Amino acid sequence: MSCIYKGVVIDSELSANSKGGSEMMRQRLIDNMDPEVLENVAIHLSRPRELYDDVPNIFWCHDLSEDPENQVLKDEGWQKFAHFVFVTAWQRDQYIMRYGIPYGRCSVIHNAVEVKYDPQEKDMETIRFVYHTTPHRGLELLVPIFASLAKEFDNIHLDVYSGFEIYGWKNRDEAYKPLYEQIEAHPNMTYHGVKSNDEVLAALKKSHIFLYPNIWKETSCIALLEAIKSQMICIHPNYGALPETGANATIMYDWNEDMNHHANYAFSVAKQILIAMKNDPNYFNGFTFSDRFNLARNNIQSFTTMWNTLLRNIGDAHQVQE
Repeated sequence: MSCIYKGVVIDSELSANSKGGSEMMRQRLIDNMDPEVLENVAIHLSRPRELYDDVPNIFWCHDLSEDPENQVLKDEGWQKFAHFVFVTAWQRDQYIMRYGIPYGRCSVIHNAVEVKYDPQEKDMETIRFVYHTTPHRGLELLVPIFASLAKEFDNIHLDVYSGFEIYGWKNRDEAYKPLYEQIEAHPNMTYHGVKSNDEVLAALKKSHIFLYPNIWKETSCIALLEAIKSQMICIHPNYGALPETGANATIMYDWNEDMNHHANYAFSVAKQILIAMKNDPNYFNGFTFSDRFNLARNNIQSFTTMWNTLLRNIGDAHQVQE
């Protein structure tokens, strides 16, 4: 449970130890919003517990609609909330279909990332891949895929920044310890564990490919946004909200329930990219999408503008009702 109540962050013990994407977006909101606007609302970041009577309650949804914590929305429980904010239209539609929330009570405000990119930071001598999200989202597929690629291309390297410690769940890493050890044992892979977002962004700026054989439905995917804005070639399946998040700035392949098929397809796409990069020194520069992407959405300016507008309207409506 995490809530911004009248501009003050209220955390449960679990959320207080978390440094994930939801918490990063929460801080980004607080840092960039007009404080007076936040004083008139309660914004619940998923897993709502206590609702408030003196201000409108807004549910800022980051999780999947089927998350057990969302059972509070069943049987028209959604009526307890003045408004819902979703991170993608795909996610919004899932909640509407599952709980019957009216469209008029919903807004979509995409996550915002800021990456200051310098094209001179990328050295093309070694093609660097990065995985920088929790392991259950696709690392178990990526490691064997990359190992196969490394047998054919000796100038590639995979940096893995991953672990459940980012959510304060270090014990969950035990199940992935053999996978981490496999990464550490490979000469073309490095396991870094959990690092700060600044350290990860610095690595992305020097890297070339975000190969993401995703097996967990993303409601947005901040990792993908950061990779795009770091001028990386991004390869992923058309699963969950990834097509919307990628916004035609990525290379997508068809998702498949068969993990062998999934892995083979991801391998084939990545191999073709590496062949093209080897044959054409200018190939990589053809994927500089992030300038257009920055202008379209997912930047701090549009994020702040949409939140300010929404909260002012909700606050004004609440005052009229009183």
